Amino acid sequence: MSGIGYRIKGIRKENNLNQSQFAQSIGISQGNLSEIEMGNSNPSSETLISIRTRYNVNLNWLLTGADSDDGITYEDPHEKKLVETYRKLNDYDKNEIIEIAQLKIRLSRTPN
Repeated sequence: MSGIGYRIKGIRKENNLNQSQFAQSIGISQGNLSEIEMGNSNPSSETLISIRTRYNVNLNWLLTGADSDDGITYEDPHEKKLVETYRKLNDYDKNEIIEIAQLKIRLSRTPN
C-alpha cells in the first residue's frame, strides 16, 4: 500500500495522533479521514493544503510519493540546472535571461 491515504496515515502516526485529533487539526471529520486513509476517497485540495501547512510536508511527496529537494519535479536535468542558476541571478539579469529565451523562441519559429 503506497497511496496518498497511506502517506497521510503515516503523517498522523508520526505525530502520535489518533484519527479524531488529526482530522480536527486539518479541518475534516474523522469519518472523512478514515475513508482517505483506507483509499476509498481522495482528499480535497483544501485538505492537502492544510496538511502541507500544518505538518510541513513536501506537497509533491504527499501527492505522488516522489520526493525532491525543493518540492519541484523537473522534466530533465537541464531544466533543474537552469532553474538553480536562474535563482542565483539579480533581477536585472533574470529579466535579461527571460528576454533571451523569448528571442530564441521567436527566432526558432521564423522560416528561413
